[in-house]
Amino acid sequence: MSYHSNHTVLDQSEELPTNDTDFKNGIWPRSIPLWMTSFYMALFIIRPWEQLLPLLGDIHFEKIYTILMLLAVVFSNKKKIRFTFQSFTVLLLLAAIGISAMFAWKPSLSSDPFVDYRNIVIIFFVLLFVIRSPQELVFIIISYIFIMTIYLGKAQWEFFVHGAHRYDMGVVRMVGIEDTYGGPNDLAMSIDVTLPFLFFLWIKRKEISRSWPALYKKWYPRFLFVYLALCLTSVILTNSRSGMLGFVLFIVLITFKGRGFFKKIAYVLLGGLVLLVVWQFTPEENKNRFRTIWDKDAGPSNAQVSAEGRIQGLKAGMAMFKRYPITGIGIGNFIAYRITYLDGIPLQAHNLIGQVLGETGIVGALAFIIMLITILINSHRAKGLVKGESDDILLLNRDLCTAVEYALIILLFLGFFGHNLDRYNWLWYAAFANLALLFNRDRLRDLERANTE
Repeated sequence: MSYHSNHTVLDQSEELPTNDTDFKNGIWPRSIPLWMTSFYMALFIIRPWEQLLPLLGDIHFEKIYTILMLLAVVFSNKKKIRFTFQSFTVLLLLAAIGISAMFAWKPSLSSDPFVDYRNIVIIFFVLLFVIRSPQELVFIIISYIFIMTIYLGKAQWEFFVHGAHRYDMGVVRMVGIEDTYGGPNDLAMSIDVTLPFLFFLWIKRKEISRSWPALYKKWYPRFLFVYLALCLTSVILTNSRSGMLGFVLFIVLITFKGRGFFKKIAYVLLGGLVLLVVWQFTPEENKNRFRTIWDKDAGPSNAQVSAEGRIQGLKAGMAMFKRYPITGIGIGNFIAYRITYLDGIPLQAHNLIGQVLGETGIVGALAFIIMLITILINSHRAKGLVKGESDDILLLNRDLCTAVEYALIILLFLGFFGHNLDRYNWLWYAAFANLALLFNRDRLRDLERANTE
């Protein structure tokens, strides 16, 4: 990457030193903890012990690998982690969930969900510890998209070759290759929230691949196109109405990204054209599934029942909140409590508000809101540092923060249709925005120092 700023004028041969000197051939990090973290992300998303290789579950491979990764992180020669207010908010949310588990209606039901969320928090801190430069942060994001490419490729292979699917709501629906996030709606959500990062990798492709070998530079855009194709087709194949709406929301968000009136108009027209083309090539069965959002007669009656079920889930969550307003009925207790004391329906809340208030009460809701606001503040501050600057690193972090904001908007929007409090995405994106802010502050200090020497 080239480094120049309004602070100073540098010759291309006198680039400022960065923290990415441990990259081989300009592309491969030499940091073992960073590679181990990237592989853990693959394990966490693909979760091979659930479907692909159940033997790994029998030998507790995830726990063994996590311990090895943490040992590698602790004994690495990296700098100590910089504890920030974002770190505090993550621990605050963990504490709130822990309190809800401690005072749960049935504490035994909260044990596993709490441990699962604790593991996500651990990875948040691992990301803050092992990523020491913007280049390493980009590497992690590319790894994230690459892992999702493998995931979706395998899911479509199972769908088309082996007929793996779920039949409900009167339609065939593609599922994932694991159980935790493999349901059609969850899978579509996993896809939608990666789209802002795919867009980021595309618009910054020249800066990202500038120092790469020619072969990798050539195939990088093609890789992004392959993932985009997998995203589009997979969302359609899941027949998830919320997933389809999430994709439309993403298109709407990026259409307003253009700076200047004419660019905004061009982006809006391009976004409309993309949606029109996608609609034209979408099979009629999938179109009818989407039409049920506004037309009850476009699909089977149970499609409308599904929509009403989300409203009922919200009402159930609010009923729990009224009875246990401080700490909720406890994380992981929603279905059991609902069956026993409410409407007898064995379903989750299927919306974020009902889940947060019902399971964690006002304590969890406040902690979640504080964490979310902090992510947005960090992103805003990181972007604010870039005003008047033309340095590639600063602009890279700015655009990454925009991707984080878009992903959060999509997550919150999909929270109207699914209970996504316990998803890893919130904390991963919190780490991305936190690191972008820290890197922009460091970068400005480096530029100021170079300007005074």
